[in-house]
Amino acid sequence: MRGTLLARARTLVKPTRACASSSKSTSVVARQASTYVARVQRVANRPRVSPSLSLPRDWTARRRGFGAGGASPSSPLLPSFRALLSTRAKDGDGSYDEDDEDEDVSESFFVGDVECVCDVMVIDEDGHEPAEVAKSALDIMALRKEVEADACELVELLVKNPAASAAVELARKTLPKSMSHFEISVALCSDEYIRSLNAGFRQKDSATDVLSFPAESFGPMAVLGDVIVSVDTAAEQAREVGHTLRDECRVLLVHGTLHLLGLDHELSDEDARVMAETEQELLKLLGWKVTGLTQRASAVIPQRKVLVVDLDGTLLNENSTITPRTADALRRALASGVEVVVATGKARPAAMRAAATAGLDGPDGIVGQTTPGVFLQGLEVYGRGGELVYEATMTEDVTRDAFMMMEDVVHKDLALTAFCGDNCATLKSHSLLDDLHQIFHEPKSEVIDSVDTILSNNRVKKLLLMGPSKESIDSIRSIWEAAFRDRAEITQAVPTMLEILPLGNDKSKGVSAVLKSMDVNPMSDVVAVGDGENDAEMLRVVGCGVAMANAANKTKENATHVLELSNEEDGVAEAIDRFVL
Repeated sequence: MRGTLLARARTLVKPTRACASSSKSTSVVARQASTYVARVQRVANRPRVSPSLSLPRDWTARRRGFGAGGASPSSPLLPSFRALLSTRAKDGDGSYDEDDEDEDVSESFFVGDVECVCDVMVIDEDGHEPAEVAKSALDIMALRKEVEADACELVELLVKNPAASAAVELARKTLPKSMSHFEISVALCSDEYIRSLNAGFRQKDSATDVLSFPAESFGPMAVLGDVIVSVDTAAEQAREVGHTLRDECRVLLVHGTLHLLGLDHELSDEDARVMAETEQELLKLLGWKVTGLTQRASAVIPQRKVLVVDLDGTLLNENSTITPRTADALRRALASGVEVVVATGKARPAAMRAAATAGLDGPDGIVGQTTPGVFLQGLEVYGRGGELVYEATMTEDVTRDAFMMMEDVVHKDLALTAFCGDNCATLKSHSLLDDLHQIFHEPKSEVIDSVDTILSNNRVKKLLLMGPSKESIDSIRSIWEAAFRDRAEITQAVPTMLEILPLGNDKSKGVSAVLKSMDVNPMSDVVAVGDGENDAEMLRVVGCGVAMANAANKTKENATHVLELSNEEDGVAEAIDRFVL
């Protein structure tokens, strides 16, 4: 059996089509071929885990054209690799030397009992390295190491599936049920090189971003094949999308690997939908904040139906107004049938006054008495027609303790007000609360004689602490977090403000509630844009979360995309043009 295993391995690495190459690449390929056979020899010589080797499910049935248009059914894995294996390194007696290792070949690693190999190479045949190397001073070997690290993460996910993801199980369905070896190869090349592959195997004289060449596995050895990525095209696409070259290589790596595993978006609309969803789930599990290639490019992915947008620091500039360019983008979105849902910490009257700065308030605008919206950090949520679909109120003990804390000397320059739906109440007047009304459009804080009176006449939704500077709020935040631990949520939308919410509530909960009331799929139909710490979770619960350039670090980390423009530079207009329309 072991002899048969090695013989089949050597058969695997025989070329299926001749291809010319330079003597330099011949030497590298020859050593890699020898190394590959040596690996199989070592696996074959191990003690068998099971008494027999079961053949895998039908791999040949899926050896159609894959990738960006695909390769021919009989195409080699790496043409420059496979076609030159007839010249692979041999000892003087014609045998393979298991010790003939190449320093550029990746070391194997183990995921449980499965030996895994991720070979990532740079193809620069005849000295034709990717043009991007000279164009942007790209360190191609540094990129190779990054791609190798990402490929190893992807392989570990596919082999282990720690989250028991249905998407991973779908991707794994063509793999042997019991594996001892898992291998994938990735080649980074130039537009010129991938164009030659397209011409040779697809009769298309053009460059593409990625090609996949599936291999044939046997027994417990899963040899996926090769993903070939044009660095030049990847770099151009990265610039167009607005993320890094590594991010784009991650997108292409997952896309190409799913092709190797039998998924193909070109077969039907349903296949495209399945591949897009699987691609996006794998990217999410890996923690890569990017959109999958199929979802980006497929015509079967519907236009986003809903735009969820924050106000302060996002839609509004530093003057708390909507600029003409952003207003125009919003009107174009509304005209195309997109529903705009404002999600803000503001009370609804304040949101309406803010929208009125560009004439976007009312039933035909972005916020009004009958439009869906999320207010007071998700504590008041209205669906279509102005129906109240969710609300939450603050416990009395938190309200009492908060106003009592204001008597401490450390809070002498700060102001506290209680948001009670469409009105605000406080115990002391303050110039900061005047600014809250005049600049931020919030209801004017009415001075009340006692906390008891506030509580007896109002339903307090949230509390807002305001300071003269960011530093004044930062200096006391830990005090408030300690005082209300396990009793309330502390969050921040504006650097000079601290907000205290009922326990278990945040803006993302409100957004989920309004989308559910609208019967909208948050993963496929929604773009959300925000900047503050309070927007971070909101961006995670939708399929396309967009952080402004001025966003908090936490919010950027939770976003699918980070804009290059801030709220002072019409960032929302950029988001609408890129991700909505």
